[in-house]
Amino acid sequence: MPASSVLRLSLFREIAGFAGVIARIGGRRTWTALLFLILGSLTEGISILLLIPLLQLVGRSEQNFAVRLPDNDLVRWLVPDGTLQLTTVLCALVGLVALQAAFNRFKSVYMARLLFDFINRLRMNLFESIGKARWGIFSRMRSSDLDHALTGDIDRVQAAAFSLLMLAQIGVLLAGYLVISLFISPVMTGFAIVIGVLMFVALQPFRTRATAFGRVVTTNRQDQYRTVSEFLGGIKVAKSLNVEASYFAQLQTTLEKMKADNISYVRNSTIGTALFQVASVVGLSLFIYVALVRFQLSLAEIVVLLLVFMRIAPRFMDMQTQAQQVLINLPAYASMRDLQTRFDAEREPANGESFEGARLALDTGLNIRDVSFAYGDVSPALRDGEGGGKPVVSGITFGLPAGKVTALIGPSGSGKSTIADMLLGLLEPTQGKILADGVEIGAQNRRRWRDQVAYVPQDVFLLHDTIAANLRLAAPQAGDDDLWSALRAAHAADFVERLEHRLGTVVGDRGVRLSGGERQRIALARALLRKPSLLILDEATSALDWQNQSLIAKSIDGLRGRMTILTIAHRPSMIAFADWVVAIENGRIVEVGQYQRLKQKSGSRLSRMLSGEQAERQTADVR
Repeated sequence: MPASSVLRLSLFREIAGFAGVIARIGGRRTWTALLFLILGSLTEGISILLLIPLLQLVGRSEQNFAVRLPDNDLVRWLVPDGTLQLTTVLCALVGLVALQAAFNRFKSVYMARLLFDFINRLRMNLFESIGKARWGIFSRMRSSDLDHALTGDIDRVQAAAFSLLMLAQIGVLLAGYLVISLFISPVMTGFAIVIGVLMFVALQPFRTRATAFGRVVTTNRQDQYRTVSEFLGGIKVAKSLNVEASYFAQLQTTLEKMKADNISYVRNSTIGTALFQVASVVGLSLFIYVALVRFQLSLAEIVVLLLVFMRIAPRFMDMQTQAQQVLINLPAYASMRDLQTRFDAEREPANGESFEGARLALDTGLNIRDVSFAYGDVSPALRDGEGGGKPVVSGITFGLPAGKVTALIGPSGSGKSTIADMLLGLLEPTQGKILADGVEIGAQNRRRWRDQVAYVPQDVFLLHDTIAANLRLAAPQAGDDDLWSALRAAHAADFVERLEHRLGTVVGDRGVRLSGGERQRIALARALLRKPSLLILDEATSALDWQNQSLIAKSIDGLRGRMTILTIAHRPSMIAFADWVVAIENGRIVEVGQYQRLKQKSGSRLSRMLSGEQAERQTADVR
């Protein structure tokens, strides 16, 4: 089979598959919409047929304007004498057109509702697939690509669906017009069909170019969105480094490429439009010549046929235009579908949400037994340890006693955050087990376990909303008393009370109106509002000054005995309140012990860490 035929077959399958998705999501309403299209075509066709008897009156000298109807059994049954008064026919024509207008309005609203329900369902399906996927897949994805899929791509899918519905409507109208013309002249109808089909086939190369252009549009828009997203996300860093110009140049390059691609496509598509217009005039001229000279049709029949032909010809051009729009925007649907398939393959087990066991207890503590993890291994299919990337942590074993504070220390890149993500229930160990009071945290209860864990990261996420709204992310039903209680536990109540609107204060985008220490204390209060069994602080104070570190350290120290706490930190001042210390290097546990014992032990990782901070302070004092 020639390559061009294979390509056309592939495109046909894609369009048919897309239409099938619309029909499946729309259900019965899709077939109702198709019925509306057919009814709309019939009403328009009947209104055109009414013109034939009216045009028969043209040129009559007598004043009797009775309209003689076609002589057939149906007409004789409806109108025995075979004639109608002119006023009756005109009133029927006006009534039919008015009915058609009202019906078309209803049909348009119905189709719009069907289209938006389809698009909203697609958007929600992708959104839910992303939200239900395992955390590991996000380490391999650009967030800007996900944003683009949920916004830019979905808008193009909507355009493709609209064009496909319009294509169906045009097809039904064409069929209706052709049926009407068959009543007048079957031969001339066949002639018009041949002309239209030849023109549509001749424009196939332009539809092929539309498909290629659609793929280019997908790539270009992803590049554009990625540049803008990365610039806005890191605008503070960009301005501090004076590198804004490099982003401007990058975006300008992408925009120039998009401009060149669009102009090239417009140049080619307008050639098709021009060819179609010329071909239409040639076809119309042939149509008139054959109708008058070869078949000698009456003036009324020729006028109505011309009216039908003049309506058919633009419909073929509309089919070409809508087909091109479908082909241009269909790659966006393919991109969305592939993305959703990728996330569905990494979906967290559904039975984790319906697990019927009781709340996992944490009365004795957490045990991490011979746990290993590699970021390439995010799927249960790889749990045998084969494949994937280099292990981030290997064979780690330690415990977190319940109600105690355990500090996890080690250099950057040693695997501390990966351990935190596994304890949080976001990542699944490649090997080994994590047990809460002897019960393994696995696929069947991982989501339930996350309900008992609170997490405070280094980079605090705050909504551009009030302090109360940010706190209630953790507990939507919490009352104001609960919010103030959490704020007091996080040593944040004092500064919130000094704000003009207190809990109603809007913190700005990502909390920009608050200081770093204030943001961290709000994040800690939000975590405490969950009343967790396990609190994890991942480098939560690494960017703060000593005073703010001291406040947060005091807050954490006050939580001892109320919950199990894991603090990950570089600075010794943030682990001075710890009961236990676990040191990790190169993904392996190298030291475990009580804080006081390791502090006094010469040569221990903890003692070296403490002496390093003391030297830094002495140097700072001298300066």
